Amino acid sequence: MIPEKVAVWRGKYGDPVPLFGPLPGLRSGDCLAYEFALPDRFVPKPGRDRLERVLVLLDLGIQMAHPGWRYAQVDGERVPGIDATLDASTTWYVDLLHVEEHDGGFALRDLYLDVMVPMDGRHARHLDLEELADAVSAGDVPVAIALDGMRRWQAFLDRHLHADRDPQHGWTDFPPSGLAELAAVAGPLGPVVTAP
Repeated sequence: MIPEKVAVWRGKYGDPVPLFGPLPGLRSGDCLAYEFALPDRFVPKPGRDRLERVLVLLDLGIQMAHPGWRYAQVDGERVPGIDATLDASTTWYVDLLHVEEHDGGFALRDLYLDVMVPMDGRHARHLDLEELADAVSAGDVPVAIALDGMRRWQAFLDRHLHADRDPQHGWTDFPPSGLAELAAVAGPLGPVVTAP
C-alpha cells in the first residue's frame, strides 16, 4: 500500500482549538506516522537530532515515539529524558489517544495513560492513571470517552505487550510490526514544524 499524505494536529483532551499543527504525516491503512521538531532547549543524544517521529495505531488510538533527547533545559533546570544516561534510546514512550478524522487529517488528543516500554529487558513502566482519573472527576474527559479509551488501552496491552495471561519473556508484537513500513520512511515527512 502506498502511504497517503495527511495533516495531523495534536494536544491533550480538552485543549482549546486550534491544536498544535498541522504537522506532516503519512497514513497507510490503520497506521499513521507524523513528525515535528523539538525546540532548542532539548539536547539530542549522539547521532540523533530534534526531529521526533511519532507512530500511531489508529484502530487502537495508540501513539508511540522513540525519544532521542538526553535532557531539556526548563526554567534553568536540566530535566533528563528517557534513558538519559544511555547513548542510545532503548525505550518507547506510548500514549493513549482520542482520534478524530476529518478533511484528510487527524486530530490526536492525549488521554493521559502512558507506558514506557524498554527493549533491553527492563520492565514496562505504567504512568498517569491518576491524571485520567482526575480529568474524569473534574469533568474534563467525559466518562464515555474514558471508558472507550481504557478498553482500547487493554486491547493494546493484550495484543502488543502480553498476549498470554501470564507474562512471558519479551513482548508479543512490540514495536507493532504493522508500523514498520512507516517507521522506515526517510524523513523529514514534509516541512518541519517546531513545537512551541
